[in-house]
Amino acid sequence: MSFIPVIAAAVAESGASIAAAGTAATGVAAAAGTGTVLGAAATIGGAASIAGSSARYYTLRHQDKNSDLIGEDDRPILVDEPLMNSLQGELYVFTHKAIWGCWILLPTGLHAARDVVNTVVELPPTEHWAFVARAECTAVSPPRVAYFIAQFGNGDFIQPLEELGANDAPFRALLQEKRKDHAALCIVQGPSNPDVWIHAPNLTPKRYVYRNMQLVSPGFRGDEWVPMRRPMRLRELNDHIYQTRCTGRKYHALENSCQHFSVGIFNNL
Repeated sequence: MSFIPVIAAAVAESGASIAAAGTAATGVAAAAGTGTVLGAAATIGGAASIAGSSARYYTLRHQDKNSDLIGEDDRPILVDEPLMNSLQGELYVFTHKAIWGCWILLPTGLHAARDVVNTVVELPPTEHWAFVARAECTAVSPPRVAYFIAQFGNGDFIQPLEELGANDAPFRALLQEKRKDHAALCIVQGPSNPDVWIHAPNLTPKRYVYRNMQLVSPGFRGDEWVPMRRPMRLRELNDHIYQTRCTGRKYHALENSCQHFSVGIFNNL
């Protein structure tokens, strides 16, 4: 039982460090030369959304967290009104869903220790989960893939859309075009723990998407994704991030966490 206070303290410290993460810069590179489907409209949308957004949101705190690995030309795009209202925002049709997991930052060995202690008493989770949806744009050749990433974290509060004031920034998701490894890096907590896996009970051992600083599961694999009940465009999909039990409630590691959030969206779709 001596592991309990050590792990609990580490989890609390991890949450505090996440909450203190710096503000994000603009969500996309300049459209010229990027070759992305979303182009200039996405660039304008990303810049505008950052200007009016609160840095408290987990998504924003991690938008540029791994930019040194992703690169300046392929930053994730903030899903905001200009993007959803644009013609480009209509091009992607999302058809498949998944939950991706990664490690919360903890000292070496504490993840294994937690698994032992958790057989006796429930501790806060040491895995961060995110909801991910996959889309293809068939309006270009070859078809372009995009990943919708929604995640909820320590310090977040998802305000119901109907309660938002004129100056309030709504909770946001990210859109990552083309590269699956860069989509995985959108949820990674830090460069010391860059592994990302598919969270699915039937995948034992873990099916990794990204491990040891490289993509280990390229392309589309049917056992990594679950078909959505019906295809959705970006706006309709984005509406679902406000429709879980987490909306209107403060983050809590045991009662209202990233895991409740991602599972809630997954089950609704």
